[in-house]
Amino acid sequence: MRIHIAKNHDIYIIRQGGFSLIELMIAITLGLLVLFSVSQMFLASVQSMHLQNAFSRVQENGRISLELISRDIRGADFWGCLHNTSLIVNHLDTTDSDYNASANPSGQQGVTGGNDVTARTIATISVVDNTDTLTLRGARSFSDVKVITPFMATPSADINIVNGAGISKGDVVMISNCQGADLFSDTDAASTILGHNIAPPSAGAVKNVTQAFSQTYTSSAQILVPYVKTYFVGTNIAGSTSLYVSEDGTAKELARGISDLQIMYGEDTDGDNSADTFSTASGVGDMNKVLSIRFELVSKNSNGASSQVEKHYALTANIRNRTLQ
Repeated sequence: MRIHIAKNHDIYIIRQGGFSLIELMIAITLGLLVLFSVSQMFLASVQSMHLQNAFSRVQENGRISLELISRDIRGADFWGCLHNTSLIVNHLDTTDSDYNASANPSGQQGVTGGNDVTARTIATISVVDNTDTLTLRGARSFSDVKVITPFMATPSADINIVNGAGISKGDVVMISNCQGADLFSDTDAASTILGHNIAPPSAGAVKNVTQAFSQTYTSSAQILVPYVKTYFVGTNIAGSTSLYVSEDGTAKELARGISDLQIMYGEDTDGDNSADTFSTASGVGDMNKVLSIRFELVSKNSNGASSQVEKHYALTANIRNRTLQ
């Protein structure tokens, strides 16, 4: 209220209007309802954002995995212009303590795999039980490395080359033409010479068991570097799962959130140069007759969000070096 004194000194009490206790309680309640509605909308927006981020990660990891695996399947079992891998002579000493059968290339077995593996470790990474593994072998060519004169006088002679800076002493190298190939450890440190004697090339490198090649090579020969790649799902350092590739004995994490990998092999059983039946690795009659590989993987959101996202991917890829012969 307010007190007003008139000119005649009379005192008047003027009452002012205001909120009553009930009105105040109603106003507070309405304000709380509005605040609750706004907070719910905010929480819904945050959850939607987390869900979209999780879905984006799932899609990205799944598509990256598809691209990497399918690209290597298409390029597997390439050994230069030589299509008959039985003509590759392996000079690596398999009794050498540095020789690793799962990591060192043999020049053959372009495709192998494991079905529903358990209790397996690849390059210190634990493979997730009941998932499949896929091993691909082949060789990368050096377009600028050439064999030059003087050519090999005997099958035991060194190989003179140019542009060999990318090849180090102890590297496993293959020299090939369309008639045959020899797989060996380079025992010479010079970038202009490839040696293949039986002395240990360097610490940790596999030595050669024989020095004499199957033939002498001239300028028509290709210099290639063989590789062994194994794709698998393993347990990462965060305790979740990832897609890994082990190349020449060293594992690399490619995509997180991949929880499963299943492989089916398309085998040419009747010689018509097409995949007639698809089966697991344990059901394939002859891996050398596998022309295509079908693989399925599961990509999950692995960030611990309450809304988990899971997506299945599947793709079939042809082994080009077998189907295009």
